[in-house]
Amino acid sequence: MSHAFARRTCALAVCALVSTMLVPAVSAQSGWSKFKQRVLEQACKGGDQNSCQQLAKMKQGQQGQQSQQQQSQPGQPAQTGAAPQQYSEPAAASPQDNSGPFKPPAGTKVEEVVLAPLQTNAKFFISPHGAHVATLENSGSRAVLYYDGVPGPKFDEILGGNAGDPNVFHVAFSPDGKRYGYCGRSGSEMAVMIDGKELLRTSESWQGRFDARSCEIGFTSNSEHVYLISAASRSSSLGQTFTRFFFDGKPAPPSYNPNGNSVAPVFSPDGNHYAFIATDPADQHRWALIIDGKAAPYLGGSPQWSGDSQHLYTTIEHQGPAGYMEAMIDGRPFIKADRVVLHVPPAGTMVVAEIYAFRGANASRPLEFLAIGGKKIPGTEIVTQGGPRIDQIVFSPDGKHVAARFTTAQNSEYVFLDGKRGQEYQTLDHIAFTADSSRIVYTAFTNGKPYVVIGDQESDPCFAASGVAASQYGGLMIAPVGSHAGTVCGLTGGAPALYMDGKMLRVPDGGDGASDLFFSPDGQHYAYRAHYRGGGNRLVVDGTTQKNSNLPQGAMGGMQFVFSPDSQHIAVYSQPPNPNGQYASGVLLDGKYVPSVATPMFFRLEFTADSKHIAWAQPVPSQHAFRVYMDGKPVAEAETAIDPNSREAWWDMAPDGSLSFIGQDDNNLKRITITPSPGINVATLLGGSAAGNQGN
Repeated sequence: MSHAFARRTCALAVCALVSTMLVPAVSAQSGWSKFKQRVLEQACKGGDQNSCQQLAKMKQGQQGQQSQQQQSQPGQPAQTGAAPQQYSEPAAASPQDNSGPFKPPAGTKVEEVVLAPLQTNAKFFISPHGAHVATLENSGSRAVLYYDGVPGPKFDEILGGNAGDPNVFHVAFSPDGKRYGYCGRSGSEMAVMIDGKELLRTSESWQGRFDARSCEIGFTSNSEHVYLISAASRSSSLGQTFTRFFFDGKPAPPSYNPNGNSVAPVFSPDGNHYAFIATDPADQHRWALIIDGKAAPYLGGSPQWSGDSQHLYTTIEHQGPAGYMEAMIDGRPFIKADRVVLHVPPAGTMVVAEIYAFRGANASRPLEFLAIGGKKIPGTEIVTQGGPRIDQIVFSPDGKHVAARFTTAQNSEYVFLDGKRGQEYQTLDHIAFTADSSRIVYTAFTNGKPYVVIGDQESDPCFAASGVAASQYGGLMIAPVGSHAGTVCGLTGGAPALYMDGKMLRVPDGGDGASDLFFSPDGQHYAYRAHYRGGGNRLVVDGTTQKNSNLPQGAMGGMQFVFSPDSQHIAVYSQPPNPNGQYASGVLLDGKYVPSVATPMFFRLEFTADSKHIAWAQPVPSQHAFRVYMDGKPVAEAETAIDPNSREAWWDMAPDGSLSFIGQDDNNLKRITITPSPGINVATLLGGSAAGNQGN
């Protein structure tokens, strides 16, 4: 997504939250305090006695702080009393103003890199990793693309493109975020720029002009190869309209395309090979299978690469009254049938064929069945009256197991897994495997009630609750490693529960609801939000309620809590466990509440890649800015260049444990990189020594 530089007075989401808060501040001169004081004064005049009391306390606190500051030595911080006690809320743990100056902890390294000067209506594009930025700006009357602050060559026009959205200008980034590409027009030629260097130059245009159809750039999955899809048309006559495909700058044979639509390359999983169907621009009845830039010695359509990237599967249809289809591997037929659809797993060499028999002896009773390696799987044959009866063919991650949904003549459904027929339901959906390929999971509905099946265990009535993270599997959550899977059960009329690994688990401590189920990176731990009567929300980890958690309703949704990459820590944005009527907030880290500067929300909350530090970003009151904290200490601040609540990669944790993010000042867009101080880390927040965390 592109962005236009714009100075906004306040992010809407933050303003809406801030305007509803009653926050007694400590600093008499801060914008936060003045805002709060005005709110309390208005409420007090309206007869709200509680607001009158809070206003009196605020003024007393301001007078005390002014007196204390007068007694402090120049250049020394004012003494504010004893350190806060855990889980109680003395004055030092009250909301603080974070709009004043600060100094990062000793040993913290803060580096700023100017990425581009600010220009009105300039557009910028962020890489998926590494916080690299490409900015489209003007240099006089010419167009220039800046990449990480370095200008590229000047062009009459910069085209740019991305295979996912060819009709809108984009800079194409590689999956690892380290490479980029775009196109620039100079006169009657187009130059393709990759990583700041010209890869190729062409004069093939679309009827005399270059546009988005001329420059669809993409990178393969391993980020090592770049491809270009470019539509060209000299005229509307035969042979003069085609699409050209380039791989690492080398052209493949052109393909006829009367409307400028692109070819559809299929890339191998390792990113090193490609295949597509090309139609001869001079003769639309002639076509070829192109493999790695050359026409194959055989014809084959619907190309699919094997999971190991070593073989290419294709099919070809032979026309005529007795027509048939063949399935081939590297051009060698291995199945012949009336109709064949191939399904290739993500790993291994297995291929499953969906075979239809509807000619000859099967004309009055058409059949459908599955085959592996050309051999029918016993028990999969089913009559296809009314249409296909086999769908949702799903492979396990290791490519060794296959499951499919079958529909009977009575329109009931069941799963067929590894040669075995499962139990029938009225409907079933969302078939998937656990990460270690050991168990199948799916949702089902029958006799008016929903169910979840994990392995060979069926839940009590359980409607899998939807959520952002679980939406791919219809409410089911699958651990990223191992065999664990589960869901929050909802809309069943019974006691709130989870269904985890084939067992029904009640929400502890009398909870009346749950949401936002997540697994740790190693798949060995799970956490969710438990709801209690009266509006309370607490964090539950591995079935145990975290008593010191006090989660605000709705804030940051399911991303409120995060596990560390090593799965040894969990953190969540939380209000104080024992609120005293004053607005306050902090972090619950491994069950310990750590007070912080009061904020309505965190923009981000994340552990560093080495799991030794925790960082978050929160809004600065009365400013269109955010402040970044590392291990509870402020380390950097910047004006927002991108909506901090967006999912764009404006914030990136590097493997070395550093954090980079995108911000701006009055003059420039910039990248700020934080290398944390070795003197503070997660261990120090938990009351231990910094050295105690070094081995994690």
